[in-house]
Amino acid sequence: MNNTCSREEMDEVLMLAEKDPQKLYGALKEHWQGLQPAKNGEILSVAPVFDQAASIEEAAHAQTQQDTGSDVDLRRKKIGRRYRMSIAAIAVITIGIAAYFLNHQSADRAVAQRQVVADVAAPAGTKATVRLANGQTIVLDSLLSGTLAVQEDAKLIKNADGQLVYEAQADPADHTPVYNTLDNPKGSRVVDMTLADGTHVWLNAGSSITFPVAFTGSERRIQLKGEAYLDVSHNMARPFIVQTGDLMIRVLGTGFNVDAYGGTEPVKVTLLKGAVKLSNKNTSSLLKPGQQASVKEQISVSNNVDMDNVLAWKNNKFIFDNSTIQQIMRQLERWYDIEVVYQGVPTTEAFIGSISRDVKLSQILSLLSETNAVHFEQQGKKVIVKR
Repeated sequence: MNNTCSREEMDEVLMLAEKDPQKLYGALKEHWQGLQPAKNGEILSVAPVFDQAASIEEAAHAQTQQDTGSDVDLRRKKIGRRYRMSIAAIAVITIGIAAYFLNHQSADRAVAQRQVVADVAAPAGTKATVRLANGQTIVLDSLLSGTLAVQEDAKLIKNADGQLVYEAQADPADHTPVYNTLDNPKGSRVVDMTLADGTHVWLNAGSSITFPVAFTGSERRIQLKGEAYLDVSHNMARPFIVQTGDLMIRVLGTGFNVDAYGGTEPVKVTLLKGAVKLSNKNTSSLLKPGQQASVKEQISVSNNVDMDNVLAWKNNKFIFDNSTIQQIMRQLERWYDIEVVYQGVPTTEAFIGSISRDVKLSQILSLLSETNAVHFEQQGKKVIVKR
């Protein structure tokens, strides 16, 4: 295997090839496994085996002609043909072993490289920012706890546990409110914030809310894009209003989830406690606890909603309950900040399952692939969905 061999060594190899080719194969295979794999795409060749064998056979052939004449020459030609046939057999075996191990070593290295490059980890922290009314942007993950901003009637504080809190003056002045915007992009963990009135907001990845630094006037109004869970501080005299597109959600004191990412999906409002009134330019509806409203042009209401499913994102889980592959991939797209491309018509199969949002992307794709209803190809942060 180091491109050199003596006549005696070649004879031993040829005899082994004739008498016990399986044993030769095993010996070559064991030797090949001990070799270092080719580097930088180098191709290992068995051509030197042919060259060495040809030299031996030609020398033997010439010597025989000088010593014994044509009759022996004919026998030597037969022996030479045996050599050539055996050498060809050795070459085939060697090439087969070489191809097998090179292909598998290359494949193993390629798979390992793809896994390193392609796998995407769950968000480790927040990428959220707060855009202040004066245009200043505060990047939350880069700041220690403490006071982040002081604005007229309130202070923005980041607690030691990462929660954002607006602390308003006891009696803020009744003037035109100053608005800030909290942006939580794709690939970011859930942001936990308490507004100046005590309302608690959890904001999912790929979402934003615009809100007053301090609430003044006869109502408390915020704007939402994406998904949030709100636990609204009770105040009969000052109703709380969430505006998302054309939909207005009016509450007094309640806990509810709003899924308003837009696109082809309807806005979904799910009520856990209290009461909310929904209205758009076409219609209005009153929700009771346990109900969910699905809103496009009209409002349709469902009863006995699975709250674990609705609040899975807030509880750091993915729950798929008869979900389409498009619905699942939209969630993964926001959480892992990936690009999703469909190859062909997506499967119509429905998927059921639950998994932590802390796992790597490849683990979820692997579980989905085990259904054989869908398959994936990862290219960095691009995922191709196949039937």
